[in-house]
Amino acid sequence: MPSTAEKTIARVLRRKTPTAEAVLDELARAGCTITDPEPIEPPVWLPKDNISRANVQQVADLVREGKTVEEIVAETGKSKRMVDRYVSAAIHLGWVRRRPQRKPSTRKAPS
Repeated sequence: MPSTAEKTIARVLRRKTPTAEAVLDELARAGCTITDPEPIEPPVWLPKDNISRANVQQVADLVREGKTVEEIVAETGKSKRMVDRYVSAAIHLGWVRRRPQRKPSTRKAPS
């Protein structure tokens, strides 16, 4: 029996011009968890002072709470770029195991 993800992907692929973005958007709407692949190399930036480590820890706590990237940005007041850096550092340090979900795009996918 096909899973929800398989059904969703098959439905998107039947469209005239399916896109990877449309597949990801539909999977998110179907309730599937979408995460970014983990980098093989360590992140370019790692915290060196107490304030930076505290920021990474705060973001790690929010990721473990299940917050999306957009919710973390709103709660911390940091840019998406800085949140991504903090998440990468937290993964590298072993404080979290996954990247937070991103909110599904509000753009209407082509039919």
